[in-house]
Amino acid sequence: MNISNIDNKLKDISKDDDLGVELALLTGDEKMSIFALELQKGEFIHAHYHKEDIETYFILNGEGVVFLGTKDQDGVIWESEDKVHKGDCFTIYPHQVHKFKNLSSETLRIIATAPLSHSEEDRYFVNDKD
Repeated sequence: MNISNIDNKLKDISKDDDLGVELALLTGDEKMSIFALELQKGEFIHAHYHKEDIETYFILNGEGVVFLGTKDQDGVIWESEDKVHKGDCFTIYPHQVHKFKNLSSETLRIIATAPLSHSEEDRYFVNDKD
């Protein structure tokens, strides 16, 4: 068994430049893994989607907004904007374009579950006009 600690993992990572935030793999395998993400004040996760499998999110700390949309020829048609707070959890489905933004002055800390492919070959960024 391999035990990892979220605080230790997040201390030793650098920003995922493509995604726009700090992202650490905590545990798991190709089919399902647990990630920790941190967004500082004003930071956001760039608009993207995945073709396969769901992602789940649990807000550990902070407050943010999740934008959901549909990809079109010119970019994204944004369909919803939901505030999330400490204790909230939700699911992102395949082909749902999503992005996140930290709305508060404190760090937005998130636990996410997803297959490893979501951080590698099954991550598609879209032109975000907003």
